[in-house]
Amino acid sequence: MNNIIIGIVCVTLLCIVLYEMFKDSKYSLEGFESNSNSYLDKYYPKRSDIVPGKIKDESPWVRDLRYKDEYVDIQKLGHKSDLCRVVVKPGNPGSAMLACGLAGTDGTSSLSYRSKTKAEGLKLGRDDYYKDVNTDLRDDYCRIIKVKDAPTDSWESWCIVAGLDSFKPQEIHDVSPPEPIRDLLWFYDGIMVWYRFKDDLLDYGENTHLALAGDIKIDEDPRKPKTDGIRINQVRKNQMDDPPSADQFIRIGENSDLELEEKLELRQLRSFSFWVRFDMFTNNARIFDFGNGAGHDNIFIGIEGKGNTTAPLNAAKNAGKPANVVCTRTAPKEMLPQDFLNEVWSCAGPQPIDKDTEDLIEDDGVPSVKRANLLFEIWDKEQRKMRIKIIDAIQERKWHHITFTTRDLSFTPTWEIYIDGIRIFTHQNGHLAQTNYVTKNYIGRSNWENAQGQGEYKDERFRGSLFDFRMYRIPMPESKIHRTIEWGKTLLNLDSPDF
Repeated sequence: MNNIIIGIVCVTLLCIVLYEMFKDSKYSLEGFESNSNSYLDKYYPKRSDIVPGKIKDESPWVRDLRYKDEYVDIQKLGHKSDLCRVVVKPGNPGSAMLACGLAGTDGTSSLSYRSKTKAEGLKLGRDDYYKDVNTDLRDDYCRIIKVKDAPTDSWESWCIVAGLDSFKPQEIHDVSPPEPIRDLLWFYDGIMVWYRFKDDLLDYGENTHLALAGDIKIDEDPRKPKTDGIRINQVRKNQMDDPPSADQFIRIGENSDLELEEKLELRQLRSFSFWVRFDMFTNNARIFDFGNGAGHDNIFIGIEGKGNTTAPLNAAKNAGKPANVVCTRTAPKEMLPQDFLNEVWSCAGPQPIDKDTEDLIEDDGVPSVKRANLLFEIWDKEQRKMRIKIIDAIQERKWHHITFTTRDLSFTPTWEIYIDGIRIFTHQNGHLAQTNYVTKNYIGRSNWENAQGQGEYKDERFRGSLFDFRMYRIPMPESKIHRTIEWGKTLLNLDSPDF
């Protein structure tokens, strides 16, 4: 009997002790989440010497804020108090590694719990996150990485496994990543070139690199959630009558000579997608122009002339309505031999909307907006195979999302053109680029810029901004186009439904 009483007393005392220890804690499915008075905060406090968003780290290391630094649970406490981040020694990119400052370890090195370095084989990815992928109660480090190169590039989400004392050499494929990562994996599917132009100048497709002409800069601070894209030959409102000189453009390529041939196979190119904003319309400005000179193997998208002055329609009346598009065969004013051999199409663009623009007041007092025709051409050697003109497609000083995509994988595919998510033109029996090898590949410059015989009507440099510039080897379905626009609107801070 005495033994029973003693047992009851011991159990009661144990319950009282446990209650006092955890009375301020809140139990959740992920473990104990504590407040400032909890047991976990008292015995496993977050380190005071390292905090999220800090550039300088444990000397001589610095934080690389292009990758996520956040509190996670490495010690299986059920409490996210371990700060993990990517650090690197300045001037030594191969030293980059993932390291965690564990809760409750003040006064010791915050680099003891770490992964292997980049020089040792660590592969990092900008699209990263933390997740307990193997359900062992430790958060693992995951990111999207390229797992197979051209011509069958593929991308997957792989996780570096957290162990007892360090990250393990083994990795696990995350087949059910969070929704934002699933969206990005969808964007990567079939990608050949992807310049986001948010806070870097990298090709996320890992097939090309670029060179800048002129003093082009991009804000490289990854902590900023919004972006203005990359600005080329920027013109401010007070410079419209007397703009500064235009000497900026971008060249891209695969090798040191900036040529394209193997990785970015133009003959396999099935879709383009990008955001563009013209500060002002300059003569025949090109958004991009890849080729071997003027009228030789070109594939380009740009505007016609210097734009048009168009009377705006009532925005409310036309809100949500698709453009009334009429497309007809036309021919340029000056016929060239190839014009008789190839189809040349003109197509009315989306209806003008008098929103986010500076109205021009005409002599009769009626306000108008500046819009431009959009051109898409494909050449085979010195013969133009296809020309599509979208009339009044884009508006000056306004962001537009533009997509050109095929709808099949044939050699004479159907092309569809979307502007701001609206399909405005379908062209059957189209053409593809006929060569992969091109040497003069520009963003913001025309291959015709220095062509003879143009006089005062020569092609001029693009003036404006670009963002989220993509090229795919597969068609873009309409659902991906719309999701791409939603993703871009968030980063460009375009909150209006018709931006």
